[in-house]
Amino acid sequence: MRIFVVEPTGQGGLVHYAYELCTGLANAGADITLVTADEYELSGCPHNFRVDKRLHLWKIVDSRAVRKQPRGVPAKTWRRFWWTGRRVLRFSRLLGQWIRLTNYLIAEKPDVILFGRFYFPGVSLFLRRLKRHGLVLADVCHEYEFRDPSLSRINALIDRTTGFFEKTVYKAFSAVFIHGEINRDRFLAELEVPSERVHIIQHGVSSLFFSQAQKVGLAERYGIEASDRLVLFFGNLRVSKGVPDLLRAFALIESDKYRAKLVVAGYPTQSVDVNELRRLAREFGIERRTIFDIRYIPNHEVSELIQLATVVAFPYLSATQSGPLMIAHAFGRPVVATSVGNFPEVVKDGITGLLVPPASPPALADALGKILAAPDLAEKMGKDAKALAERRYSWNSVARDMLTVLQDIALGPAVRGKTASSANDARTVIR
Repeated sequence: MRIFVVEPTGQGGLVHYAYELCTGLANAGADITLVTADEYELSGCPHNFRVDKRLHLWKIVDSRAVRKQPRGVPAKTWRRFWWTGRRVLRFSRLLGQWIRLTNYLIAEKPDVILFGRFYFPGVSLFLRRLKRHGLVLADVCHEYEFRDPSLSRINALIDRTTGFFEKTVYKAFSAVFIHGEINRDRFLAELEVPSERVHIIQHGVSSLFFSQAQKVGLAERYGIEASDRLVLFFGNLRVSKGVPDLLRAFALIESDKYRAKLVVAGYPTQSVDVNELRRLAREFGIERRTIFDIRYIPNHEVSELIQLATVVAFPYLSATQSGPLMIAHAFGRPVVATSVGNFPEVVKDGITGLLVPPASPPALADALGKILAAPDLAEKMGKDAKALAERRYSWNSVARDMLTVLQDIALGPAVRGKTASSANDARTVIR
């Protein structure tokens, strides 16, 4: 069975997800091609599937934007205009790439095309064209709503328009895969998609950060000593991830008593003002005990970073699921997470971590304090988290479940009906 997996972003969590999924599908016996960007960051990893770096887009990670965080009203205003202009230019470029992609997929005629997230309103036109040519489409729904505020009214209008059209694209898919029962229920409540097309899958645990691990001396870089207990936040910095709540919560912890430090590590999206986060740390009196590592954390550093942590914090205000949370579990670290998205399904409260209400720094502080105060508890929770990740969240298992659905939709309704009829006839003969 030929499956083309389309992931336009060549860097970051989405392409990591696509890589692991393609590996699992290929292990299950499918013929897989990953169609992605020319900035594909995993070229040096082992592959049991083909990679077509066909899309010429742009780097997701821009280190210059991190170094040049604006200060003052004029600089911030100019940045808003610059982001808006760049977004318009990128839209035209994306449009051209989708034309190329559609022509390519029609020519190749795979049995199923599996997409991820969409980023612009015109995508439904291309999906309809693919369906007119008899292609079978499916989607992994990572997100189905915007979570972060826009920097300008123009961007807000673009987001609302994109959000409206994004919700219409799901009608084009013969199958939609979504992470967890909670997310599936919300998805069906918000979107007009037949329930039989929406399938629950788990978010697998990535092996990339084990296989690529290197020691780079992060403890020395951060000034962390062996006796320190570390609260870690890592992943892309977005407004919806609630980092200010984490700073407020850390200020409520008796951190000197536990020799606790906080590390905030990750790449900021355009809606996050890193200077404001640093100001909050000063205002709350935790600047001396807080380390900001504001950059895209390379894959080979993730293992060392997580293993420094006593507990990993996920103070999200909203979410569907979280790749970093799964990584924390895989490395045997307890988590404190808010009860948003499918977190209540993934985090076993009191066993692999603790759940708290969103937007509640006191509750977050209390949960973090419990784990920091009890090293034995942290160790036990970490072991249970790792065991759960290994038992339940294998990519091979996820891929096998998906492949069963993909094979079914590739048959088409007529063939499925004939197959079911033949199976009924066979059962009748046996009886």
